[in-house]
Amino acid sequence: MRTSRVLAALLTATALTACGSDDPGPGEGGFPSQNVRLLVPYTAGGPTDIAARALASHMQEELGETVVVENLPGASGATAYQELIQQDADGHTLSMTALPTAVLNYLTNDVGYTREDFTPIGVVTRVPSGIVVPADSPHQDLASLFGAAQEEPGAVTVGTPGATNTHAAETRRITQLYDVPLTVVPFDGNSEVQTALLGGNVTAGFLNLSQDVLPAIEAGDLRVLTVGSEEPLPYVDAPTFVEDGYPELVQSTTTFGVIAPAGLPDDVQQTLEETLRSAAEEASVVEALDERYVPEEFIDGEGLAELFTETEETFRGVLDG
Repeated sequence: MRTSRVLAALLTATALTACGSDDPGPGEGGFPSQNVRLLVPYTAGGPTDIAARALASHMQEELGETVVVENLPGASGATAYQELIQQDADGHTLSMTALPTAVLNYLTNDVGYTREDFTPIGVVTRVPSGIVVPADSPHQDLASLFGAAQEEPGAVTVGTPGATNTHAAETRRITQLYDVPLTVVPFDGNSEVQTALLGGNVTAGFLNLSQDVLPAIEAGDLRVLTVGSEEPLPYVDAPTFVEDGYPELVQSTTTFGVIAPAGLPDDVQQTLEETLRSAAEEASVVEALDERYVPEEFIDGEGLAELFTETEETFRGVLDG
């Protein structure tokens, strides 16, 4: 009888030990337990897509599950964000996000979400922007472009990678603040603006000076008239808006981050945040993202949440009217 009791106890202990050692994933609570979807709100080949694919490879190694990148362009990101918030807040569906675009979209349109519908995970890259023209453009500087717009209101068209993003907002601010009547022509992404520029379909483009655009600039197919960063860029031979006499136009740097649906469990959020942090420290990932765009200090979920709030305060009302 005693032997039977001992044997039963040993079997129970063995079973409990086996259960306790069954770690279904890197995160607590078994996350991840299936493939992770990483949505991209823009077309393939653009800066958001480049960042997503570099990140996905690292996340896959860290999390031990396949990370599937899905491009869902449309409505300046709203299509992807609407898909995101309809999913369970379990970490298995994430989305890239681009600020200020994401904020401007819900500030100016009824898109069915605000920042309160998201759980910020962290920042991947920050990419400055600039006004670019085709190589054969007659405009050699910003003064020439703006002068042409004032001489013939509405004739100077500016392609932007979205209708309600920082580039569209800054273009309209130029008109509001400096009485330069530029016509915004929105596209679904950076690559489409570049195609329109090279095809002579728009006068200029206000877009991200990211990896997908730099080759055309370096080859001489496109020329940068001005950049929107506060300080000059060492890899672009062009003055800043500030140097050109427009000190207010320093808000066009795009922050690319990762978000999840609101209500994400703390342990899952922490696992994902640490995965982004390790990506920012992984040499191969930084090389793929381009070290020019990776912040020197990692910006976590709390920092990204602050950027959402600051962006609201900066751009509220800019696109009204």
